[in-house]
Amino acid sequence: MYASYKPRLKLRTKLMMLSGLLITLVILLLVTLVSRNVRRSILAETQKRGVAIAQLFGATNLNYLKSYYYLGIQQNAQVAKKESELEYVIVYDKEGLTAAHTENQSLILRPASDPEALESIQAKAVLFREINLLKESPDLKDQVFDISIPVNTKESPGRWGTIRVGISPENMNQTLRAIRKQILQLGLIALVFGVLGAMVLANRISTPISKLMAGSLRAAEGDLSHHIEVNSGDELGGLAHNFNYMMDQIRQHQEERIKSEKMAAVGYMVNTIVHDCRTPITVIKGFASVLKDFQVSAEQSRECLDFINFEVERMERMLEEILQFATDKKPPLALEDQNLDEFIRECAVEIDALFKNTQITFTQDLKGNSSVKIDRDKLRRAILNIASNAKEALKGRGDFKLSTRSNQSHALIELYDNGGGIPENLQAKIFEPFFSHGKSGGFGLGMSITRKIVDDHSGKISLESGKGKGTTFIIQIPLAQSRREKRSIAHSGSA
Repeated sequence: MYASYKPRLKLRTKLMMLSGLLITLVILLLVTLVSRNVRRSILAETQKRGVAIAQLFGATNLNYLKSYYYLGIQQNAQVAKKESELEYVIVYDKEGLTAAHTENQSLILRPASDPEALESIQAKAVLFREINLLKESPDLKDQVFDISIPVNTKESPGRWGTIRVGISPENMNQTLRAIRKQILQLGLIALVFGVLGAMVLANRISTPISKLMAGSLRAAEGDLSHHIEVNSGDELGGLAHNFNYMMDQIRQHQEERIKSEKMAAVGYMVNTIVHDCRTPITVIKGFASVLKDFQVSAEQSRECLDFINFEVERMERMLEEILQFATDKKPPLALEDQNLDEFIRECAVEIDALFKNTQITFTQDLKGNSSVKIDRDKLRRAILNIASNAKEALKGRGDFKLSTRSNQSHALIELYDNGGGIPENLQAKIFEPFFSHGKSGGFGLGMSITRKIVDDHSGKISLESGKGKGTTFIIQIPLAQSRREKRSIAHSGSA
């Protein structure tokens, strides 16, 4: 069973998040660029407006500057500030004295001393700055656009004074805030529609991919007949079509391979049957010929008939082995509760008989005093099959040990012989049908039948062996209590 892959973040979610992130970045970039361009335009317009106001004020008050009529200049400055919505108006005469100051009249007739004032007086052309307001004006706003122009005339090359006006950036900031708000509102709408569009697109992309994932999982579990229905005419549709084609090709190749394997197995089985049946048939034919063609005594005739009967029984056993292995509809197990050690003692009687007239030492170490649910006849056959193989491996001389033990869920039966062992490269084939390594007779179905019997008991069989180290077969059978618990869980789950 293949585990289903669970992504940490679904493709649909990734696409929606990516779309939202891109739209947000575009909105932020748009706000930045638009704000920068609008601010630049407003600054240019503010400078033009400030220069125009300062030039008009300078032309209007030129005579006052020439005649040093500071009172008139101060009055006009107050009017200009109010009418033009300026932050301040400051006028310096040609000697650098303050001729008018709308925010601090105590500075009038005093020489300019702060850095901004000195820079304004020294400027020979229009000077545009963004500065902090003077500390003497704490009630005013912190930032201001400061515009300074020199007052000159065509008739006189000299400089008659300097006009400074301050314009608040609040109007510009309000305009920028309004523009940003509108862009953000439009961006929010675009974000909502963008995410919805991304959701639709993500569904269009992720749904076929999910179908492909489900199809690949079913294929991994062995269902090669599953087809994926994707009706999109894009690359995903092509991918689904190619996936279906691949599944068809794999299924076709698998069917051909199974057919070839079946034919090869049939051929191998037929060759094995013919080869193994030829020997007893030859023996039967030979003794029958002796009885037919020669005059033999009654004792010799009886010996010939015994040999013929032995070979016939041998063929019956081999054919029964084939029939039992090949039967698809096996009879149900006749399960019954049985003490493991008592059952093994019954098997030991037959193993003793199997090893009769040999020099094989048979010992037992029974410590699995637990209850199991088994088919006595079938499991006995499985154990006798292993013992029979051990007899072949020991070649009439050696040790064979039968042990039992149990854990919390299984009873374990261990069968050990100190024969030559099974080479590592052959251990994986020991349970395959028709494998008869080192055996003098039979079709090589004994261990395959043994594994089948153990599997039918919901058990497991394994082996530990090495060349020259002997062989140990380990059979694990669920305890009777463990079987009942599994049935109880399965019943409650189905309910």
